[in-house]
Amino acid sequence: MDLESELRKAMAEQVAGATASPSLVTDVKRRHRRRKARLHAAAGVAAASVAALALVPTYQSFQATPAGDTETTRPSNTVSALRLPERPPASGLPESPSPKGRSEAGASQKPEPRGSSAPGETPATPGAGGIVDALPKWITYLPDGLAAAGPCVVSGDGGADRTTTTCTWRGADGWVEIALVKGGKLTGPQDLLRVTGIPRRTSVHGTPALTGDRTDSARQISWLARHGVGVTVTASGPAKDRLMRIAEGVRP
Repeated sequence: MDLESELRKAMAEQVAGATASPSLVTDVKRRHRRRKARLHAAAGVAAASVAALALVPTYQSFQATPAGDTETTRPSNTVSALRLPERPPASGLPESPSPKGRSEAGASQKPEPRGSSAPGETPATPGAGGIVDALPKWITYLPDGLAAAGPCVVSGDGGADRTTTTCTWRGADGWVEIALVKGGKLTGPQDLLRVTGIPRRTSVHGTPALTGDRTDSARQISWLARHGVGVTVTASGPAKDRLMRIAEGVRP
């Protein structure tokens, strides 16, 4: 008897008393289905992971680049297709001025500031609907459309011991004259007013004043701003309707 036969006999004697359970076939099939389901689940997870890894570069390529991001700008050695590279100037010809030195097309240049006139100088003529920029400090209001007729004039009256500063503005429809009188002998607005007829009583800043019409169709108002300082405002044309407003704006 050879070795193979001996092995067969020994195996047969070993399993001669063993019997298979009735549910052996069912258990084998169940274990096979479980193993097959585990293999399918593992394959699905692996496929999903591969797909996610493949989508990362695609998402980054379509992601918008923030404005001003220097990391994703194109290389500095490339030339824009919309702008030709600047050519160096030919020998013997002057170079064009730097862009910083010339104004860009369409950009409006800032107008130079206009200096205000000093006291005693003629103020600049105002624009349409405006008034003179440089008014005396003691005058705060004038109607629109008036320009200085000249510098304020200072005159003295030795006999009455008075000094008068007269400022005049003229426009297309009328004029305004403001006289500041300083003198120790002023007793009231009657010393300043020069009108025809009987003047009417009024007040400026709560101070008694007199007003009336002149023969040249102008209207006048006079009052004492304080002791020894009197003011007379005369207006002609449409400015007569603003006479009180002009007077309220005089603060010597």
